[in-house]
Amino acid sequence: MRSTLCRMFAVAVFAVPVVTPSLARGAAPTPAAPAKTTSPMDAARKALDEVGDMNYQGKSLNEVIGDLKDRAKISVTIDPAVYQFGLDPNQPTVTVALKEVKLKDGLQQALAPFNLKCGLTRDGLYISTEEGLITKQFRQRVNVNCDGIAFGTAVKQLSADCGANIVIDPRLKDKANAAVTLKLDDVPLETAIRLMAEVADLGTVRMSNVLFVTTTERADKLRPNADGPTQPAPGNPVFPFPAGGPGGGPVPLPAVGGAAAPGVLLPANPVVAPDLPVAPPPEKPAKPPAPEKP
Repeated sequence: MRSTLCRMFAVAVFAVPVVTPSLARGAAPTPAAPAKTTSPMDAARKALDEVGDMNYQGKSLNEVIGDLKDRAKISVTIDPAVYQFGLDPNQPTVTVALKEVKLKDGLQQALAPFNLKCGLTRDGLYISTEEGLITKQFRQRVNVNCDGIAFGTAVKQLSADCGANIVIDPRLKDKANAAVTLKLDDVPLETAIRLMAEVADLGTVRMSNVLFVTTTERADKLRPNADGPTQPAPGNPVFPFPAGGPGGGPVPLPAVGGAAAPGVLLPANPVVAPDLPVAPPPEKPAKPPAPEKP
């Protein structure tokens, strides 16, 4: 009995206490999972998808846009070229009454009477004519530095960052994963996509506001009915019509791709006004007399 008590006393005195790591003094806490960051473009898309009521009675376009900026917390820019069509954003001409509508859909309806569209770019929401918006989106300046990156991955990233509609043909399957090595600095988005597709042995066609990537054979079949590459917008040239455009101002020449300004039809050939004298055609010079024979 006495020996048993001695052994128990020895165990109690000399035993080393076991401390679990979670209770040890000064133990480092388990690092938390990194928070997922939201890109500015994703945040803007989410804000514009918010559902709510839109009720504007006799408001100006500037008031509607100001309210949208406050609700969505995004930057909104109006293409300066649209003011040449006679648009006055301060006139109380907007009347919209919508229930449970996405902000972007409500804004599209408010812009429809002005023949304007809106879309996202890296700078925020951009408002212009349909062609002006397409040009703005596809001619955003980008840098490309691909070193063996899958073509589909690179294209989807550029599309997400710039807000443009770039669609990869799902029938490409493995061809969309072709490794691409390409470096470009400060080029338009559309140019970058077309060059990357060329490196991947693929073709591209633009159909309105969609840049479609497919096989070169399918691209060739679609191209006759597709739109050409976007062109840089000119420096707001104007064509002085006798009566001007809406609001009495000058009407601009077609801005992109030869498309006429909204609501203005330009004749295929210039027509001379009936009250202006028509200049006679220049007289042909008389033939010199033939030399006399000796």
